Amino acid sequence: MIPALTALKAAALALLEARGERGLSALVAGAELAVAGPPQRWTMGSREVSASRLSLAVDAPAFAALTADAGRLAAVKEAFASAVRTPETELADLTLLLRLPGAGRGWNQVYREAALPAAPERPHPDAVLGGAAALLEASGDPRGAAMLRRARLEAAPVPGGGGVALVRCVVRLDPADRAALDRDGERAERLQRAVRSAGTRAAEAVASVELATALHPLGGAPPLGPSGAPGARLARALEARGAVVVPVSRDEGGPDGGGVELAVVASGELLRVRIAAVAPGSERGRGSWKTEQIRSVTIEAQDVTTPERAAELAALLLGGGDLA
Repeated sequence: MIPALTALKAAALALLEARGERGLSALVAGAELAVAGPPQRWTMGSREVSASRLSLAVDAPAFAALTADAGRLAAVKEAFASAVRTPETELADLTLLLRLPGAGRGWNQVYREAALPAAPERPHPDAVLGGAAALLEASGDPRGAAMLRRARLEAAPVPGGGGVALVRCVVRLDPADRAALDRDGERAERLQRAVRSAGTRAAEAVASVELATALHPLGGAPPLGPSGAPGARLARALEARGAVVVPVSRDEGGPDGGGVELAVVASGELLRVRIAAVAPGSERGRGSWKTEQIRSVTIEAQDVTTPERAAELAALLLGGGDLA
């Protein structure tokens, strides 16, 4: 027994040929006829009929030919309406569909198979800070860029957003950097704008950028950058001998980690220690520190290149040895 849709299509093709529309019959011959949805109940005078909704999927050449001439498409629809019409049935609609190459079906049958694209992951906070630092560097603010490279970024979604998701950013800065920004509002605004620019995505906008100080254990010294940095290395050596070390200020004196000033409290006395970078090619020798005042010492960053060297300096600083 011939399937119902196959028989219906054959009847419509035969009707087109009988009406002298052989070209239209040839265009529709390779089409796929399908039921587009549940039938509708129509009242026609004193009777009710079941109105069918059908779809006709054709390849691109046939689709172009049928849609280019409204009369051709109307003739095809009329042929199918005549084939469907009985005392109990009518044609509600015949929708022409473009058959997708490779799939062999119209989009109405395959769109559910198309997977939604995965939402892009939020970039790592270090990547956002790196982009913001690079922007400040390119804008002529290397000190602001260095502050962001020492910072840490926290990000959290803001509930109740509209079409575009919102995120709140908190930049946790080195305490000395955060204190410096309190005195330099323009630089603070540049840092916030740079983070906002780096953190904005097509699917997510930055609602706010707040500057905060880095967290550290109660009673411990604030962070002094990477563990291998001269300031951090010397601070550990001093703390190992019972001193309290607090970073006072920091500037970008050079590539070797210079420009850090520490306040050192030991045995009830206060000592200021500044680690200054050495210019490339400059003459220096072992023990190239100098005493600026009674208890204010400047040390070159290259004098703190190893933990052993830092321990030696810590012993001299706290033991009152000869630093001259």
